[in-house]
Amino acid sequence: MPATLEVIPAFPTLVGRLRVPDAGGMNDELRALILAEEARYASLGRSNIGGWHSRTDFFNRREPVVSALTSWVTWAVSQMVDATAGQDAFQGMLTLAAWATICRAGAYHAPHCHPDSAWSGVYYVDAGTEHADRPISGMLEFLDPRSGVEAVTAPGDPYGEPVRIRPAAGLLVIFPSWLYHWVHPYAGRTPRIAVSFNATLAPAALKAGTADVVVGNEVAASTAAMSTIRH
Repeated sequence: MPATLEVIPAFPTLVGRLRVPDAGGMNDELRALILAEEARYASLGRSNIGGWHSRTDFFNRREPVVSALTSWVTWAVSQMVDATAGQDAFQGMLTLAAWATICRAGAYHAPHCHPDSAWSGVYYVDAGTEHADRPISGMLEFLDPRSGVEAVTAPGDPYGEPVRIRPAAGLLVIFPSWLYHWVHPYAGRTPRIAVSFNATLAPAALKAGTADVVVGNEVAASTAAMSTIRH
């Protein structure tokens, strides 16, 4: 019998992508809501260099369109948990915090990760416009987390290459919160608008029971105003 080499993936990094169906109407409402919010208060300083960053309580808003987006994010998080932990393996609670961002020409997000969260992600409300001379304008880039891989040469160059995702309206991306990422400087003519989120393991997850997703914010994750969405 000939020998067979078994090849297994070691330390895989799982990233999920979803194109939300028929998202045009939802995106139009979200765009108007976010642009109006930008006009009301100044940007928070986070990873964004230039552009605008909302407060982290975006999913606490009561507009039906925000509830619709929250439902899609909740579903995506539950699918990611099932894919990584096993079907129905998770018993407990995840807390969602979300914020809107607007990038205009020259704005970008510096390399960063999201400490103290399990999963993070972004939903693109409006991808803006492309720039013929800057093909990676506004692209989301994940950095290879394995130390030293850029110094290794191997057939096919399988190590050390970044993973880039081009924004598209209606695209939802979810990834491990520890994974370093950044957004290339945006060079489009119209604003690029997105909603980012963190999913955090809450203390209640230590108790047996059904899995819940609680919508809140990073500062007051246990306020009575939160709504709970079962999945």
